Amino acid sequence: MAEEEPIEIGFPMVAAYHGQSALAMAAIVYQAQRAAFALLSPQAVPARRDISIVSGHPGPGVRDAFEVITRAVTRGAYVVDRSLPDARFVAGHAISYSFRITLGERTVEMALRPGVLPGRFFELVFTRDRTTEQERELSALKRAVARDVLAKEPDTLFTMRVS
Repeated sequence: MAEEEPIEIGFPMVAAYHGQSALAMAAIVYQAQRAAFALLSPQAVPARRDISIVSGHPGPGVRDAFEVITRAVTRGAYVVDRSLPDARFVAGHAISYSFRITLGERTVEMALRPGVLPGRFFELVFTRDRTTEQERELSALKRAVARDVLAKEPDTLFTMRVS
């Protein structure tokens, strides 16, 4: 729910807002929000002003997907907490593929399931000084992951706890 009436935001709008640099993560967060709002507000369209986010992932695809749908970054209702304990898939990196989405008094804690992002994704993302060939491979992989994630039911991608 925007300021006065509901707005429908599909993934093409998220992708247009974000661009292509972190398309896989933008798709994952788009699906996370679909799953979270279905749990937190099954009977009504949630109001943006009532939503706050804690993200364990600092990336631009994550931030932009949350921002375009909830405006949480602009409203000061978005926090990155790299210490979240769940979905820590990359040893030696302070990054969690998990989120806490709060709507009013209820919160859903979400963690990306292992295997949603393939091992090669992490290898390429965390490779310094990628070659041109590796950049092309990573770009194609991001698009493939986004397609795969968007083709699945959102609740199959995450473990979720509501409190």
